[in-house]
Amino acid sequence: MLDVSAKKKNEYPRAEIKVEYTYPHKHLKTDAKAYDSEYQMVLLTNSSYSKFYSPRTEFNDSLNSTPSGKKIWNRMMDEGVRRHIETGDDSMIPYSKGALYVFKSVGDSTVTVYDQSSMLEYGYYTEPLAEMTWQIGDSTKIILGYECVMAETDYHGRHWTIWFTPEIPVQDGPWKLCGLPGLILEATEPTGQHKFIATGIESSNREIMPIYSPKKYDRMARKEMLRGLRHYLTNGATMVNAFISNTPSGEKIEIKDEVNDAPDLHVDFLETDYHD
Repeated sequence: MLDVSAKKKNEYPRAEIKVEYTYPHKHLKTDAKAYDSEYQMVLLTNSSYSKFYSPRTEFNDSLNSTPSGKKIWNRMMDEGVRRHIETGDDSMIPYSKGALYVFKSVGDSTVTVYDQSSMLEYGYYTEPLAEMTWQIGDSTKIILGYECVMAETDYHGRHWTIWFTPEIPVQDGPWKLCGLPGLILEATEPTGQHKFIATGIESSNREIMPIYSPKKYDRMARKEMLRGLRHYLTNGATMVNAFISNTPSGEKIEIKDEVNDAPDLHVDFLETDYHD
């Protein structure tokens, strides 16, 4: 795993390729209802190291990692909220797009994942890189001008169908998906809850920076993180109300819980094996 305490200039790995993906997906909010979202994600990769992340999340984390940046972020939030109240437009509010960062290291044969684990908690874990067994098919199609080959795998509770291009011989792809003789440009799973679609590829010499850390990340087990986040999203309204009702003065504010009689519990994360 890359040393996040490193400070000197030019000591981080540099990408060879930058790939932009859309990540349309369904996710639960704290009312246990499913919502459609579409995040813009980026993969910075070379033959030995990569980072998959949301640029918008990284921008917010970079601001909130310093006192001066935090002041800028607070001004952006105030202005965004003011505009939303006046016009209904919330595009200026500096929302993050999830909290996911995925680092793959061929040299260490590891994947390191950072993500949210509960209401105000964040965690990270490291696991072996080569955990996917691929079945490569005969079907082909063109994506972004590249000829792609279909492959399939079962991974942590979901079946994935992907399209990779041997024309770009980088054994990488979105999220944790990797290990094929070419770059993965599209990935889908049969429930339709998650997919990754490449929208742009370009050469890059950008440094693959470690995460900014305005949040405290605790080392956790993968399934423990997923169970914690699931509990929060299916019980979050009650948890948030309890948090808000405890004021700094000690005064209790009564907030009525809104019970969701029809939670969308069929909607789940990219990995579902934490239910085992």
